Amino acid sequence: MKYAVALLVVLAVYAYLAYSVASLGGVDGLPDGPGYISDEVWYVTSARNILHDFFKTPASSPYYTTTWPCVSNATVVKTYKEIDAVTVVGNVTCYVRRGFPYPDKEGILTYYNLEHPPLAKYVIALMEVVRDEPIFWRAPSVALGAGTLLLVYLTARRLTGRLWALVTTTLMLFDSTFRAMAGIAMLDIYLAFFTALLTYFYVAGRDLATGAALGLAVSVKYSGAFPIFGLAYLYAKKSLWKFVAVVLMATSVFLLVNMPMAAQLGLQRWLHEVLAAFAWHTTSRPEGPIASTPLDWLIMRNSFALYLNPNIYAGGTPAYLLALIYAIYKRDDVSVLYISTYGGYWIVYALGNRTLYSFYTVHFSPIAHILLAQLLASVAKPWRTVS
Repeated sequence: MKYAVALLVVLAVYAYLAYSVASLGGVDGLPDGPGYISDEVWYVTSARNILHDFFKTPASSPYYTTTWPCVSNATVVKTYKEIDAVTVVGNVTCYVRRGFPYPDKEGILTYYNLEHPPLAKYVIALMEVVRDEPIFWRAPSVALGAGTLLLVYLTARRLTGRLWALVTTTLMLFDSTFRAMAGIAMLDIYLAFFTALLTYFYVAGRDLATGAALGLAVSVKYSGAFPIFGLAYLYAKKSLWKFVAVVLMATSVFLLVNMPMAAQLGLQRWLHEVLAAFAWHTTSRPEGPIASTPLDWLIMRNSFALYLNPNIYAGGTPAYLLALIYAIYKRDDVSVLYISTYGGYWIVYALGNRTLYSFYTVHFSPIAHILLAQLLASVAKPWRTVS
């Protein structure tokens, strides 16, 4: 009972921290009002565009982004420099998009973010149907962050017992990247949740569920596939047919999630976009935010600035390095999954993408903290034996 109460306290503290980020004002939304945080400018808007163009459903909002000839008895609330449009509230005779005012970015009204699969954008779009406002976009991130903590606890409890599971779940609150990404409508907290789910199912011996979780992770970002290297190694020692089943399940889930996109774009263009995405992910971006290498992530260098005043950085935690050292030493199943997931970013880096960012670390943060529980348990075991 005491562990359940303590876990609830941890989740309550987490909820406060995540909501503190989710309630920040943001920029480039309403003039002198709420707006977008960091790369929400790409994901929230592409979700709104997918909602309108692919699912033929407008967002729930009093705002319309339209052109001047369509403005009737309406009040202009935002004008743009980079796009030929205005955002109004009131009556319009026609409109390009309904929803929260767009950021002032060229091409934003037709941007679908096809560099990444659509699952997280579906969820954000669903929230835009409920209400297209910042706190609604970010609510799923807050919920998935809580789910990630719970999965870390449940997986670590299975491996080490309740005490160290609770300790390491608490320590995850000190991961500045996790705290920040759990309050922002970006893709990476979704990726963290499904990777934690994959780890939980694998440790529980549920092969098809592991494959489904892998497929869901890949349906958020293609980097969600990085655990496949570790899974291939682990299942090679168990059963080739189980690995085939995992891959087939993951592929089926990925294709199912992408069916609306393929139906709307056409199969040929969809396949072209998937291949183009792989090329995009192995190519460096233009100069912009501070980039970092996977080595930087281990020593918390070159952190990505997510918000200024208050200053919020994806600074990480020493757990990443400790977990890697322990994983190399231990080489058990969770260690292999961690090395595989972290190592996937080195592969991308080696293939030519030098503009990686520190907020990517939230992807493997759950596995790192599960390993941290194992490390703490192994260190404490001799002392408990002596006492």
